[in-house]
Amino acid sequence: MGFYSKFSEQNLIESYKNQIDYQGQPDKEIIDEIISRGTLEDFQNKIKAQDLFLNEQNRLIREIHGHYMNKLSKQECLSLLSSDLLSDKSIGNLVDRKYNQIHQKVENLKVDSDTLMYSFIGTIIASVVSTIIILAVLYKFIFLSVFSFSLLIPAYIINYWIIRLFTGKTRDNLAVFIASFIATVLNCVYFVLFVN
Repeated sequence: MGFYSKFSEQNLIESYKNQIDYQGQPDKEIIDEIISRGTLEDFQNKIKAQDLFLNEQNRLIREIHGHYMNKLSKQECLSLLSSDLLSDKSIGNLVDRKYNQIHQKVENLKVDSDTLMYSFIGTIIASVVSTIIILAVLYKFIFLSVFSFSLLIPAYIINYWIIRLFTGKTRDNLAVFIASFIATVLNCVYFVLFVN
């Protein structure tokens, strides 16, 4: 019983491809396992079919992205896409999934008046809450006071999550990133005021 005998077909394919990529050729043990399951030619044909499918899917994803950026509706996008490898249903699912993902990313990056307002409110609240938490930790575990400025890292994380809660956006959004940084600077100010 060889090393590859417990590999699923997909794991065997990945191992085979990795060996080709890194060693230039597969080792004898993996070839023996492939032959014990069928022929090497059938196995290589499966790899080619998977690669063709992935290349076709990536081509469609690029087209979908372009159509979204050109502000085409999902229906318009669907009418422009065709594939010999993917069914109409698969293309429809891909369009739905990619349109939703792209829309979420675009919305997340958008800095509007609501994002700015919630970022500002979140900055004030987050800096106060994280300072209270860090000071409580320092009070409870006095030996951590030598690391007090290192505790700005967890303060930043607390600030980020509170601001994210207020804005509904991630740190990829410039306003959220800056607000988290400002809240952490406020933590420094509060630490200096309260620790001294």
